[in-house]
Amino acid sequence: MTSHTIEKTLILAAPPDQVWSFLTQPEKLAIWFHRPGAALDQPGPFWMPGEDGEPLVWGEVTQADAPQRLHYTFTARPMGGLITEVTWTLTGVEAGTRLHLRHDGIPSGAEAFGLLTAFDSGWDDHLIRFRKAFATD
Repeated sequence: MTSHTIEKTLILAAPPDQVWSFLTQPEKLAIWFHRPGAALDQPGPFWMPGEDGEPLVWGEVTQADAPQRLHYTFTARPMGGLITEVTWTLTGVEAGTRLHLRHDGIPSGAEAFGLLTAFDSGWDDHLIRFRKAFATD
């Protein structure tokens, strides 16, 4: 079965180590995404609760090479057990960081198209909040 990949890129006026903290530290993640139970800066399982306190998003950090690359498996309650993969790549540029998101393993086919569009617009919304939160940090 083939799958889709979503890719997004931001250019931020901050060094990679500062951007890294927004991807790995619970208090920073809570601003633009969901607050994890622990930092995502080491390999191992993670979860992020919903408003009801139950896990909403969970997975496993498989690579955490600060401040260049973060990779984890990713699933959420509404995904019905589907496991996808998210990779963040941070590259230092002139006076800041190029932040690249790659979300792999999203099913293809007409029946899964709604999931693809939900992820695409969802990441757009989260990254807008990321940029705004980062600008005020």
